Amino acid sequence: MTTDPRIAVIGAGLVGRRHVELVAKGASLAAVVDPDPAASALADKHGVPWFADLAECLENTQPDGAVIATPNQMHVDHGLACVASGVPILVEKPIADTSEGAVKIVEAAEAAGVPLLVGHHRRHNPLIAKAKAAIEAGRLGDLVVVN
Repeated sequence: MTTDPRIAVIGAGLVGRRHVELVAKGASLAAVVDPDPAASALADKHGVPWFADLAECLENTQPDGAVIATPNQMHVDHGLACVASGVPILVEKPIADTSEGAVKIVEAAEAAGVPLLVGHHRRHNPLIAKAKAAIEAGRLGDLVVVN
């Protein structure tokens, strides 16, 4: 018998709320972390604890993984806290707000052996799959630049 992984979602803004809904459908939501007291209603809706502070969440829930969907400038600090606790993370893009921060979180995760993934919500979008198929079929000719 296997149990669903317990995933904490850090950040309950627009993107974080989407992650909460998706985690609740395909895994076990462990907690919602966001300093905004309004996030407590989201946690209540799913029957999980709400924490205003990530450190408190990590001390009290020991999730199997975490999704970081906070403002970009918080990604590194939140990611490093998860890595220090041995919690695998999916960080919403961008991984950091500086290249130095990105290197710091990647090196910390590698040194600790903690899985780290950067999420990109369009990766599995059906429109992207169609565009990829059109490119591979040569329908667009020889591409020289993409924006």
